[in-house]
Amino acid sequence: MFPFGVWRAYCGRRAAARLRGLARNDRGSVVIMFGLTIFIIFSIVGSAVDYGRAMLARARLQAAVDSSVLAAARVWQLENNLELAEQKALMHFESNKPSEPSRVVEFTPDMVAATFTMVGETTVRTPFLSVVQIPQIVVSTRGQALIAGGGNAGTNLEVSLMLDVTGSMGGSKIEDLKSAAKDLIDIVVWSDQSEYTSRVALAPFSTAINAGDLGSSVAYNPTSSRDFKLRNGDTKTRYRTSTYCLSERTGTNAFTDAAPTGSSRIPRAYQTNSSSACVPSAPIVPMTSNKDALKGVINGFVASGNTSGHLGTAWAWYLLSPNWSSVLPEGSKPQPYSMLAQVGEKGQPLLKKVAVLMTDGEYNYQYCNSTTSNTAGATIPDYDTGSSGANCKSPNGNSTTQARALCTAMKAAGITVYTVGFEIGNSGSSFTTLKNCASEPHMFYNTTTGDELRNAFRHIATSIAAPILSR
Repeated sequence: MFPFGVWRAYCGRRAAARLRGLARNDRGSVVIMFGLTIFIIFSIVGSAVDYGRAMLARARLQAAVDSSVLAAARVWQLENNLELAEQKALMHFESNKPSEPSRVVEFTPDMVAATFTMVGETTVRTPFLSVVQIPQIVVSTRGQALIAGGGNAGTNLEVSLMLDVTGSMGGSKIEDLKSAAKDLIDIVVWSDQSEYTSRVALAPFSTAINAGDLGSSVAYNPTSSRDFKLRNGDTKTRYRTSTYCLSERTGTNAFTDAAPTGSSRIPRAYQTNSSSACVPSAPIVPMTSNKDALKGVINGFVASGNTSGHLGTAWAWYLLSPNWSSVLPEGSKPQPYSMLAQVGEKGQPLLKKVAVLMTDGEYNYQYCNSTTSNTAGATIPDYDTGSSGANCKSPNGNSTTQARALCTAMKAAGITVYTVGFEIGNSGSSFTTLKNCASEPHMFYNTTTGDELRNAFRHIATSIAAPILSR
């Protein structure tokens, strides 16, 4: 047997040798470190690949959503059908969505704000991130199409509203009209007027036209009073009032938009007494982008008087006519007709002139001149029937005939005309006048309720400008 001391020395030398061998052998630690490094690199690269695929899917989803809301807006403009617009949007999404599982989360039309909004969602599988318990990435995106007038649509917009405020519009009807007109103003008058302008003019009408502040520049001022012979043989004195209550043009410019100068100025209407108020009480408003000013006049509408529809038609044209620039305020001067044919960088028209003609009844009230030659232009009402009417006939024809002639001339000048009937039925001269006056068949709206009237005005507002993305 070995002595104990020798054995202890031997074991000590063996242990030291083993420890020195382990210290020299680093192959195991390198393998561990290499494995950890490869895992980290794999995770980073894999994550980048998965997230890259998710971002690509999101870009495709955004394109599908954007094109879908634009398609919906365009269908609404052309067809005035929200259900069809939504169907078109969903069909467009299905045709353009990413290959990954995708769906429409929300589709919201808002006709007050004139927008179509869609939220889409797609699910992207993640083969690399699934290793760390992330099997998929869900991405969503939102698109909104705004049907805007003026400003951001790249087009200058000029709109005039002929609004019927006659006695038959009393009660809820006049309130419905106020709401409809204000809806249109909110849609077409864009907040940014710095590059492209969108302006609205008002031409309320009933028995006559209240020229308001514009009267001193455009009115013909005949003698202060005149005797007129009535059909029953009586002679009545009629008076020129202090208000600028205007009737209709006569002569060679009866159906034109010639500047109101010299003999082409607009005759004042003779009334029962010199203190008679003009009917309507609401004045015309030259084009402006001041929404508050426009709405203030609309809020003051009072239903009264008879239906001189040709006067409303004429003034809807005058307020858009560059020939009237010399008598209109600086901020209300219409752009020249020549701009209607000019286009912008993307092919959009640089200018649109639009007249919206609204009435609820037959045009039944026109004027005639006195039989005395020196009062040409001095006018009183001419009723179609009854002995109280003047002993003459309007040299221009009745109100319906005049309105149709004015509408034809207005369209020939380049103005786009929309017409809106309110409880006028499906036949009769008013129906025919409005239907034929519209620039296109689909631009005639025959409404029977207040909701339909508001919808018609909203659709007109959203139809006169191209939809743009506003997300």
